[in-house]
Amino acid sequence: MPFIDDIFQLASDSVLSEKLIPFTSLFVIFLLTISYLMGNSLWHKILGRDKFLPQGKHVYVTGGSKGLGKGIAKLLASKGAHVTIIARDKDHLQIALEEIKDAAKDREDYKHLIFTAISADVTNYEDSVRALNEACEIHNGRAPDFIFCCAGACKPGLFIEQDISEFESGMQLNYHGTLYTVHEGVKRMARQRIKGKVVLVSSVLGVMSFIGFSQYAPTKYALRGLAETLRNELLLYDISVHCYFAGTLDSPGLQQENKTKPKITSEIEGDDAALSPDQAAKALYKSLCKGHFHITSDLGGNICRVAGKGAVSPTNNFVVDSLLSAFAWIGAIPFRYMIDKKVKDSKSEYPLRD
Repeated sequence: MPFIDDIFQLASDSVLSEKLIPFTSLFVIFLLTISYLMGNSLWHKILGRDKFLPQGKHVYVTGGSKGLGKGIAKLLASKGAHVTIIARDKDHLQIALEEIKDAAKDREDYKHLIFTAISADVTNYEDSVRALNEACEIHNGRAPDFIFCCAGACKPGLFIEQDISEFESGMQLNYHGTLYTVHEGVKRMARQRIKGKVVLVSSVLGVMSFIGFSQYAPTKYALRGLAETLRNELLLYDISVHCYFAGTLDSPGLQQENKTKPKITSEIEGDDAALSPDQAAKALYKSLCKGHFHITSDLGGNICRVAGKGAVSPTNNFVVDSLLSAFAWIGAIPFRYMIDKKVKDSKSEYPLRD
């Protein structure tokens, strides 16, 4: 999200222009960046260790035929993991499966790796259980070591103009589509005493939201709530839980999203640079190796993360998170002012329809 850029836009606003001096803002951001880099480096030199070792492990990825799901599947295959991908479209599954195999083909242990594609509808509980059954059977009944829930979609629009069925389908895919897999998968992992990982893919819109995302953001907030509950509860079984607040991804999903996105929503987003699925997968992988619970992929996402961290979520880096929290507390005020002003100024463009 263009969090910092939006603060600069306010410099020309008649109300805040005397309070926001561009030079001072640049200096603050410079100090923040230097502090972030130094604090992050020092923290991980002292405490950092590899907490995610996928080699030889079974990775189960929903939404694995496209976008982030395919990106993380390819990356973990290249690290020596056995990979199972789940999606509905059989043609896209086979294309993705070949890309996953290709990512691992230069490994010495390639012939021992197992790559599987299973067609299933994760919004259907019975189908989700069937897919897990098939994946486990291929691995002699053993549950996956790592579960990545990447299936999801966004259909932006104005709240009162969207049909109620769009809200229901969004919750069914984004929340229940994850819930079904995690509920069944975790039961198997716990019973087999597998000390694995569960990764829920939320969104930056799972920690903050604005006009146009009422169909999507609540589903991602729900995933955050599930992740925070399970992070604590699954300590009973030595299963770690992580929540990825993904930013904008340059994927087929974004192209579909832009078809219904209101103009005002695009204006607030600004020129937000989209990450490729492979870049987003690398950011996720690096944070998993560091043992982070709340994961983001850029500075703007990190600022949003610490601003809405809550009472029970662990910090990623005490020094850096403290610095970002101070900046987020200050920066949130002009950001909120900016988005509210944009909406109020756009009233004439969005008249009520009969």
